[in-house]
Amino acid sequence: MQRRVYWAFVLLSVLAVVLGAVPVVASDLFRQPYSPAWPHIYRAMDLFRIDPFPPGGGAPPRFPFWRDPADDFIYYRDVRLTTADGVHLAAWYVPTARSSPPEGCPTVILAHGLYDSKRTMLHLVPWLHEAGYNVLLFDFRGHGESDHRPVTVGPAEALDVEAALDWLEVAGDGGCAERWIGGLGMSLGAAALVNAAAQDGRLDALILDSLFADWGDTDFAKGYRLSPDWLVPGVPSPEKLLPQIHVPVFIIHGTADILVHVDHAQRLYDAANEPKTIWINDSGHAWSSWTYPEEYRRRMLEFFGKR
Repeated sequence: MQRRVYWAFVLLSVLAVVLGAVPVVASDLFRQPYSPAWPHIYRAMDLFRIDPFPPGGGAPPRFPFWRDPADDFIYYRDVRLTTADGVHLAAWYVPTARSSPPEGCPTVILAHGLYDSKRTMLHLVPWLHEAGYNVLLFDFRGHGESDHRPVTVGPAEALDVEAALDWLEVAGDGGCAERWIGGLGMSLGAAALVNAAAQDGRLDALILDSLFADWGDTDFAKGYRLSPDWLVPGVPSPEKLLPQIHVPVFIIHGTADILVHVDHAQRLYDAANEPKTIWINDSGHAWSSWTYPEEYRRRMLEFFGKR
């Protein structure tokens, strides 16, 4: 009888430890955007109109209720990209409305952030479209309507950017002889652009909004209970990659960013080659385009217009 009580106590103790550990581990693992739980979580949040974005300074983003560019009366094409490692990506291509586009058939690739999708970049499309740019925006692997794959915070996503560049070369601008391609990325998207530009010379200018200098130094990465390198191993440092990139770079960051401290922006600026520009404002993480839309629009078009 005593032995049964003893083993029952041991079993219950082990069970309590295991059950206690599960939420700790799951709370980290389920923050990954490719977790099977996220579609259900997002549907629940949409149902109850819960905003998943963290609090911070400036005006929080209020995404336009557009499903696609056509909801703003802009013509677009559904595109399917295929990466070098066989991942299929959902994309939208918005050709310029101008019969005589600016010299060089300029195109801008829009790269969204972690947990987001191409829909969160829709508010930038009218500005670029009106200015005469072609626009390509896509869902990274593990996001939106693209294939579900683990996120690497840079290296694998660079293959996604390269797939976009490949498609533009073949079908994106009607065979323009003097092609010019800029990239605008927010957070994860900015990391992907830097990783791609360090190994692919087809990007002619970069806007890096709310990019980290080193993944392990971010407040977001430190917020995990498990080691950031265990969850997402081998994340390259954009600070170390930027010296390899010789195109114009525009760095944007907010002082109220609670995920990536504003000091990262200065580190990136110091590491980048000329010509380079930096804009620091008081918005939150990747919120500058919502907090200061007209200023963002002016600076973005001014930067891309210097080609």
